[in-house]
Amino acid sequence: MSLRTTGIVSGFGAAEFTRLKGQLTDYQRQLGTGMKSETYGGLGSERALALGFQASRSDIAAWQGSISLVTTRIKIMDTALTSTQKTVASVKTALASADFTLASGRTTGQLTANGGLDSVISMLNSSDGSRYMFSGRATSTEPVLDSATIMAGEGGKDGFQTVMRERMQADLGSSASSPELDGTATGRVTLTAAGTQPVTLSEDGTHSFGLKIASVSGSVGGVTAALTAGPPASLDLTAGAGTANVGESQTIGFTLPDGSTERIILSAVAADATVASPGQFKIGATAAETLDNMRTALGSSLQTLVSTKLAAASAVKAGQDFFEGETNPATLGSIPTGAPKRLVAGVSGTMMDAVAYDTPANGDAKTLRWYRGDTGAGAARSTAASQVDSSVSVSYGARADEEALRSVVQNLAVVSAMKFTSADTVSQQRYQALANRVSGALAGEGATQTVTSIQVELAAANVSATSAGTRHKASDAMYADMLSDVVGVNDEEVGAYILALQTQLQASYQTTSMLSKLSLVSYL
Repeated sequence: MSLRTTGIVSGFGAAEFTRLKGQLTDYQRQLGTGMKSETYGGLGSERALALGFQASRSDIAAWQGSISLVTTRIKIMDTALTSTQKTVASVKTALASADFTLASGRTTGQLTANGGLDSVISMLNSSDGSRYMFSGRATSTEPVLDSATIMAGEGGKDGFQTVMRERMQADLGSSASSPELDGTATGRVTLTAAGTQPVTLSEDGTHSFGLKIASVSGSVGGVTAALTAGPPASLDLTAGAGTANVGESQTIGFTLPDGSTERIILSAVAADATVASPGQFKIGATAAETLDNMRTALGSSLQTLVSTKLAAASAVKAGQDFFEGETNPATLGSIPTGAPKRLVAGVSGTMMDAVAYDTPANGDAKTLRWYRGDTGAGAARSTAASQVDSSVSVSYGARADEEALRSVVQNLAVVSAMKFTSADTVSQQRYQALANRVSGALAGEGATQTVTSIQVELAAANVSATSAGTRHKASDAMYADMLSDVVGVNDEEVGAYILALQTQLQASYQTTSMLSKLSLVSYL
């Protein structure tokens, strides 16, 4: 007779042993991993919730990665812009100095500006290792050429020095290689010869170069002034009835190529007085003699104006022609914006009598571009954008040819390019005229955009990105908690289950052991 050793104690058969052992193993796994299941399928009806929470956390992780990248790039850009501002401030301080000590034809202020130009170019070529910050959409292209190449040109294309020289030749009316030193430069106006009456001052044609006669005011007894607006404009001074009085004056206003205005004031002094200041003339015995003296004073003042303030204004205008270039779409046609503006030689075959600009295509073909980045349509900030939330995109692009940044490069180059000589008696006046214009431009006078305004826009983008990051941090914590509730376990509960199962299994093992020792003798 055999005895059945399974099923004697209800619920503790072999299958039950296996089930309990499997449960114990699973609970031990849960306790070790903190997870209810190794697969989403094991979560049953809560699987969809877990997948949804996990997807949300994945989206947040991607956005946080974008935010980290954006804020890092904005920090690099802001550092570059702050450095640019400091450089500009340093240059302005140097230019304000009255020191005119020359070293290789340049003042201390110019040398500071030249070093500042290199520094600013370096900042505008900033990169995070994967893209250039100030190149717009052309992220793999270093946006700004080095200063030496900008000045001298390369590859058969002219640089800024050539553009400035030709522009000064056209504005000053001289074919000399250094037109600002040419004592015969006319400024593109003609003054009748001494002894000729009436005295006539006239523009030499209809064009945009040189001095433009804009106004005449005041009066000198015995002299009549008549302005013909033109173009070309002209001014006639005619001797008539009456006598000039000491202190009377005639003021002639001019518009210069850079848009600035200057005046020549002709003031009467006594016949026996010493002419002590530019523009003063002696009252003659007759109105005709007085007028002839006025003409001499006007000629001398014109020569000084041409070789100082006109030369400085011409250099500034050349900077605009080269660095800003042509921006009118109707004029450009298919040529990308910013094509350097060049001149067409006049009938003399030189630029001294030029009357027109060359075509954008020709200008672009023979002149290098200082900026190599993106020149496409649209705002600079829109050239780089990143999604930082489901409905929030941050725009943080920048281009070195934006008005504020281009103006800094342009003006530092302009003041660095001109050279001076102590042998020229008006060199210091010319330098001061140039320094004043450049300092004003670096201060943002008349500008619609400043470096600070770019920083403000980037700061707004940074705030938007960091705010999104703060929201994501809170949301991620919330989703993590909810996901933990779905897929995670309570260690105390699992521990209790394990203890209960161990108790059951222990009892089962003991019972089984007792039954295994049962014999017919002990049973009987």
